[in-house]
Amino acid sequence: MHRLTPVVQNYEWGSYEGLARISGRPFPTAVPEAELWMGAHEAAPSELGVDDDRTTLDQAIASDPVAWLGPAVADRFGGRLPFLLKVLAPAKALSIQVHPDPDRAASAPQETYADTWPKPEAWVAVEPTEAFVGSRPFDEVRSLASHLGVAGLSALVERAASTDSPAHELLRLVLGATDPEALVGEVLDACASRANDPTVAAVLRVAEHFPHDIGLVVLLTMRHRSLEPGDHVFLDAGVLHSLTSGLVVEVLANSDNVVRAGLTPKKIDVPELLHIVDVDSQVRVEPGADEDGWTSFAPHTPYFRLDLTRLSGASARVPGDQRPRIVLCLDGSAQLTTDGDLWLESGESAYLLPGEEVTATGDGTLYVAAPGLD
Repeated sequence: MHRLTPVVQNYEWGSYEGLARISGRPFPTAVPEAELWMGAHEAAPSELGVDDDRTTLDQAIASDPVAWLGPAVADRFGGRLPFLLKVLAPAKALSIQVHPDPDRAASAPQETYADTWPKPEAWVAVEPTEAFVGSRPFDEVRSLASHLGVAGLSALVERAASTDSPAHELLRLVLGATDPEALVGEVLDACASRANDPTVAAVLRVAEHFPHDIGLVVLLTMRHRSLEPGDHVFLDAGVLHSLTSGLVVEVLANSDNVVRAGLTPKKIDVPELLHIVDVDSQVRVEPGADEDGWTSFAPHTPYFRLDLTRLSGASARVPGDQRPRIVLCLDGSAQLTTDGDLWLESGESAYLLPGEEVTATGDGTLYVAAPGLD
């Protein structure tokens, strides 16, 4: 059992108070803090202490993969921790993005992706959170376009309607618009008079930061979601998504492969996006199952699973004894006990070795990420 030192990522869309607040640090911070990373990704591995020396989790695992991961995980994932745990604190919208499946991540043209892994993700809302997740059925988009009455958008919708995959074709037409700034302007003008529609109102809020971005039109083709604390969604390969506000715990495969569709100054690779996007997948909020006092979310992928519990004084056994685990404490504190004790305050985390039987007491909420292997 080892305390981790998470890495704060200072992306421009981050909050000046969210991560600092949950970690008990002063705020507002000097720069925006977007993500708190806990894991062994090479771009920002967590630091930890081993035998009174400081090292990083990826280096510790590389020194003895079987000891740090267990034989099954080390063999299945090539000696690499398969998951990454994060806290995301968006103050403005993240880029609209999708991620590749395993085959495409490994076979795409060189330099398309940062690594050869897929990047499925799951979110659990910590605070009320707003997001766009997945594509809306084409008939709903067609109805909304008619309601807005924007001639240019309606023309694209009707062109797409006659194709075999109208939702996919509409995305292609929107991202390939000949005068995207004019289309965005017309759409926002129409939205301004129809702000009682929740999706339209959410797009207008995003437009305050991205007033000319074609991603605003893409958002109208996506499903708007308001997530309450404890709500869980799984995002498989190809699913369009963007967080726009709130605070979430995210667990994902240990990858940084992203293809963007808007709301970003970074590259938008339209051909690759159209190659991997899945406009038919319908994302839903999934309830967890109560297992021995823990809320356990069904693992959809071998890369990760997530369990959480709100401690209330009684001792709780941390699940997943035979797996490597990262434990994050929020909104309170927790004492982890095995051969020794480790105290976690809100925003702090620990790495548990496979084979360690750990119990927890305290008043915090614990999130436990582990591989999703059977």
